[in-house]
Amino acid sequence: MWRNLADLILIYAVLTPTFVLYGHTTTWLLDRWLEKSSQQLMVGFVSAVVFAYFHNLFRRIVPTSSSQLFVYETAYDYVVILSCWCYYLGCRTIYRTILSVAVQPVFVLFIAVVILIYLRGFRNVLSLPVILHNDASVERYRPISTLTFTASIEPTC
Repeated sequence: MWRNLADLILIYAVLTPTFVLYGHTTTWLLDRWLEKSSQQLMVGFVSAVVFAYFHNLFRRIVPTSSSQLFVYETAYDYVVILSCWCYYLGCRTIYRTILSVAVQPVFVLFIAVVILIYLRGFRNVLSLPVILHNDASVERYRPISTLTFTASIEPTC
């Protein structure tokens, strides 16, 4: 336990609060720039499709110098996360539409859980909008499908 204390301090004292700040300010900015959830849904969806469709192009234009590579990958990751977050916020349109038909939120929850479990995407969808494939594989610039389980996750006791 004590050997992981530094990691726990880093994760819960620095990284988690920083991500919460990032998430809150990103939500605020997207709500200000794209006022309607339907606009956020369309911008997020279109940009996610562009990233998936042009992943080979993004892979081919990677700069060769290490400093440029760091800037390129950081900018790419930021834009992908921003795209996913925008799409995530835009999905509020679907929620509001379902609620306008007088469906109770508990039924919306039940329907969503059944669909996610049926499509076997429940675990990965819960980690949206920050799923990125950040390793050195050739598929670095293709976002991971949220409908597949990550094989590297091992249950621990």
